Amino acid sequence: MNVHTIDTRKSYHISVQGNMHLPADRDAFFSALKPGNGKELEITFFDARILPADVITAILSFIASNPEIRLKINVFHRYLGSCFYRLGITCHILQQHSLEYRETKKVKAIALGGSAGSLDKIMSIMAKLPDGDISVFIVQHVLENEPNYLGEILERSTGYKVVHLVNNTPVKPRCVYIAPPAHHLVVENKKIRLSADAKMNFARPSIQVTFESLAREYKDGLIAVMLCGYGDDGSKALPLLKESGATTIIEDPQDCDARDLPLNAWKTGLVDYKFPLPELIAYLARIIEPQTPEIGEVELKRFFQGLHEHYGYDYRHYNVQSATRRIARVMADNHIYSFRRFEEFVMQDRDLFENLFLECSINVTDFFRNPLTFLAVRKKVLTYLDSFPHIKIWSAGCSTGQEAVTLAIMLDELGILHKSQIYASDINPYVVEEAQNGIYSVEMIENSRENYKTAGGSADFENYFSIRDGYASVKPYLKDRILYFQHSLLNKGVFNEFHLVLCRNVLIYFDQTLQNAVLDLFFRSLDMNGFLVLGESESIVSYPIGFQAFDKQNKVFKKII
Repeated sequence: MNVHTIDTRKSYHISVQGNMHLPADRDAFFSALKPGNGKELEITFFDARILPADVITAILSFIASNPEIRLKINVFHRYLGSCFYRLGITCHILQQHSLEYRETKKVKAIALGGSAGSLDKIMSIMAKLPDGDISVFIVQHVLENEPNYLGEILERSTGYKVVHLVNNTPVKPRCVYIAPPAHHLVVENKKIRLSADAKMNFARPSIQVTFESLAREYKDGLIAVMLCGYGDDGSKALPLLKESGATTIIEDPQDCDARDLPLNAWKTGLVDYKFPLPELIAYLARIIEPQTPEIGEVELKRFFQGLHEHYGYDYRHYNVQSATRRIARVMADNHIYSFRRFEEFVMQDRDLFENLFLECSINVTDFFRNPLTFLAVRKKVLTYLDSFPHIKIWSAGCSTGQEAVTLAIMLDELGILHKSQIYASDINPYVVEEAQNGIYSVEMIENSRENYKTAGGSADFENYFSIRDGYASVKPYLKDRILYFQHSLLNKGVFNEFHLVLCRNVLIYFDQTLQNAVLDLFFRSLDMNGFLVLGESESIVSYPIGFQAFDKQNKVFKKII
């Protein structure tokens, strides 16, 4: 893992690459986690999908101890963003972005500015920029007495039309406009004016001149990007860019041999984002409005059959409507607009398959969710199990662990936790790790207090957590009775004999064939006269085969021989 820091008078930035699972990596982060010289701390996590518990608590403790510091967290994996959100930490998801969180402002123009070392960067950006209803402006420092061949090169590598400029050239979408040697490029009233005015910041064309004109023309519809180079051309345009609402980005100076241009811009404290080139390209690609893919049922079934054969995961009986919606989100996240291409890429790229896998893993839960069901479990099931010398319970589809913790609390209040073992499983390995951390927001604890009382709780709900620095962690004696692990209901067999199985609001995402298969798995996993609890939304399952209704209203069933 690499931890990079940049400290200016106004802000302090920590860039984290890697997953921070090694103690030495976490120590490096802890050493870097400090206020810095300014009033803003920005942390960017490039690779992590989930963070270890001590890293999360360190961030929460920093927030509590430094209220005067404005904290800005950027993440590139939506699952980590969701984890922060559940803890009440605001963050910005920069790469994997679902349709619901798409940028609300319409991007109309992208401006790229650079000097020494920027040619290859500009070519890489343009080669991967998807087709969009935008105009692209490029300002590169070039010698005035030599031609600029960038336009000819780009014509062979981009789908955008490269326009050869003359004075008063009209600006149109899906076109690229490159500032010519010895002239400033100015945009006014949807036309380009080529100016031979004096050099600005020792440069003509000048990045500053173009950026300022674009800020006036496009306001918050502009994204201005500063790439590698020497000097500080463009930095003085940042106040106007900020005032107009434009988004400003610099390439990470550590990626550049000539780093003065982005570094001087960063020191102003007015830059919105700092990215290594691959993440910069991903960000630009994401914000361009993609087309909605069309996915037919036949194509979907073929795709799921391929996933089963290639990766061993069985989604062949996944609900078609739900599957189509989730595939569309992953395609949008990864800037793939053809389902056929997406199908090919998933079979070739395990990381892309993992993105799809995580999207199809639903994680909605809370402590004592549907409290009347837990009241029935407390009074009718757990009191019956009290006569057993050892109690084994399985929370299938445990999500972030609240259901397992709920069971542990009820067992403790009934005086039988010491002889109980709770197995909590989920198909999503990251949600399992988050559950193992056992860290929740104080707001979640407060919001669950009434559910706890409705479910028969009579103590102080907060007593089951250690609360400090704005977060709550499950007390160790409860966590010690819960074993979290990854497990798929789709293609894994029986692994234990349980007295109680809970699988709530999971089957609703499966079709009838797969529902029957999972219910058979539960039947074979239960002890004689064991209990099964399903979710309130699973109205399609009234009397599972091999079970009789024990409490029909609360979806509690008892195994019969």
